[in-house]
Amino acid sequence: MDPLTALATISAIWGGIKKTVEIGREVQDVMGQLSQWAQAADVLEQAAQSEPKKPPLFKKLNFGDDTKQAFDAYAAKVKMREMEAEIRHEFLYGGLCHLGMDGLREFYNVRRQIREQRIKAIQDQRIRQRQFVEACFTGGLILLGSAAVISIIWMAVEVISMGAA
Repeated sequence: MDPLTALATISAIWGGIKKTVEIGREVQDVMGQLSQWAQAADVLEQAAQSEPKKPPLFKKLNFGDDTKQAFDAYAAKVKMREMEAEIRHEFLYGGLCHLGMDGLREFYNVRRQIREQRIKAIQDQRIRQRQFVEACFTGGLILLGSAAVISIIWMAVEVISMGAA
């Protein structure tokens, strides 16, 4: 999902959350919509933080409009800041005020733990990928070396058997 689509999605979900809180629905409804918002917000944040993919070696590079890309990224950051402030407001004064500051801290702690787990999982995956590539390269070298040694021995046996005959 591209950043603009993610921004539109989280804006729409955020509108639903605000209406849910205004109507005074159950906490489960609010939490469910906050969960959907957080999922879309994570997509947006990952898109903003992701490293660009390496282009093909011989393909012409086309980067597009830098100003538009910068404005889109900035607009997404500003929108996320505003939504974070509103979430804080909901925990302290709005529909989630019964959870209070402790609920907000717990929410932040759980989110931080989940992010750390995701980062660790990505790092572990990269390490395993690198180890796999290294193991394949090492195996290939061993196979190539073994083939070379067997070829040399076979040639030596052929030369010796020709010389003995």
